Amino acid sequence: MKSQTAMRLRVTVALAVGCLLAGCGSNPPEPAPAPPPAPPSPTGPDPALVSWAGGYCGAVKDMRFIVYTMVKGYDIKTEADLPKAADSLKKLDTALTTAISGLEKLPQVAPPAQDATKLAAGELAFYRKLHGDVTKSRTLLPRGGVEYAKASLDVIGIDLVTHVPGIKSGDVPGLDQAMKAEKTCELVG
Repeated sequence: MKSQTAMRLRVTVALAVGCLLAGCGSNPPEPAPAPPPAPPSPTGPDPALVSWAGGYCGAVKDMRFIVYTMVKGYDIKTEADLPKAADSLKKLDTALTTAISGLEKLPQVAPPAQDATKLAAGELAFYRKLHGDVTKSRTLLPRGGVEYAKASLDVIGIDLVTHVPGIKSGDVPGLDQAMKAEKTCELVG
């Protein structure tokens, strides 16, 4: 019996050594090579839309910040403060003229981003109306006095702060991507 047990032990050891030498051990098979990374997407923002975005942002960028530099109604306390109001309205008039001129020069945008044209048209209409208000205020300021200057600056300031475009850039296919690709649009959006 001892010889049978010894024989079994020798056979088991021999099989184990044979498997290890033959590669039957615990080495897992090598994984299949990973597929190569996908090439960069050839799609990017439409160059024509990027160019349009540059023109749009160039036209409206100053309007986004002018409200912060404008004299406010509460800054006008006496007749001596009226030149500050006049200067502020003059700067706003200049910025509006620049914005209107830039928006008028924008070309029509082709589908699927044609709503960019509607965005620009809405902004153009708003700036034209505001420009009319500023022109009127500048004309009446010398006769209107302190109270008129305060009220005028407050109303114009409120119009600027509360204005929201009828169409948002994110609603126009590809426009946000085009604006991100255009340096002029860094502070516009």
